[in-house]
Amino acid sequence: MKIGMIGTDSTHALAFSERLKKKGHELFAYRGGSSIELSRNRIDRVSGELRKNGIPFITTLQELANICDAFIITSVDASQHFEQFAELSPSDKPIFIDKPLAQNYEQASSIIELANEKGIPLMSCSALRFAEEIQLAKSHKSIEAVDIITPLPMLQEFDYSYYGIHAVEMISALKGTSVKDIAVTFNNQQHFITLTFQDGTVSTIRGYLQHHQSFQFVAHTQQQSEWFEIAEGDIRFYDHLIDAIVQFFIERKSAIDQTDTLQTIKLLEQIKYVASKNH
Repeated sequence: MKIGMIGTDSTHALAFSERLKKKGHELFAYRGGSSIELSRNRIDRVSGELRKNGIPFITTLQELANICDAFIITSVDASQHFEQFAELSPSDKPIFIDKPLAQNYEQASSIIELANEKGIPLMSCSALRFAEEIQLAKSHKSIEAVDIITPLPMLQEFDYSYYGIHAVEMISALKGTSVKDIAVTFNNQQHFITLTFQDGTVSTIRGYLQHHQSFQFVAHTQQQSEWFEIAEGDIRFYDHLIDAIVQFFIERKSAIDQTDTLQTIKLLEQIKYVASKNH
């Protein structure tokens, strides 16, 4: 399969392309750009690594669309996702958008609306959804609540979409997104987010602003509470995500419901609103 990678401001472009090449897929890259200094400074390095790995660069998205069978948008700058998706949409080929789907709920809604209007297969998520620990916890019936400990570096103040989305997607995968009330407290070291669900249960996210923290969570059922850790440096979830993406490209059907994806973005936006209001 010929797969186009859009956006070399992300190290995910390297992680994904390495795994796809090992599976025998032919890759092409589109450099893209970024309005975010942190990711913009990665473009030359990531592009150079991709070239060393024998991946050719295509100068326009239209040309890339003509060459490839499917696409992965890896741009860190989510404000570009709608425009990139729209340029690829006439091809009617499957598109995976790396987290977050969009910069905000309005843009995310526009992407999904365009996908449905043109019949474009669309999938978007965090790789953490496919961590073995999440899948193991999901095998337990009737999870009532989830408590998550996560790294939470931010590109801007109260920007939960960059890293907070991992925790929200973990909760979404295990518990859903039917949240009726949100509370956020924070200091210069961590943010503590309380999510009260429609059924009255409460799940939490404790995010550390310094990056040095593994992903951990406790899944609660009526019978027990079980602790899981996704060890720092353990990136097997990338392998599982790539398997899911390739299956999506072949079957043209996402493993994740669009409503779930959209509600995740909405929840992130609501958390940001509550946190900024408390500032």
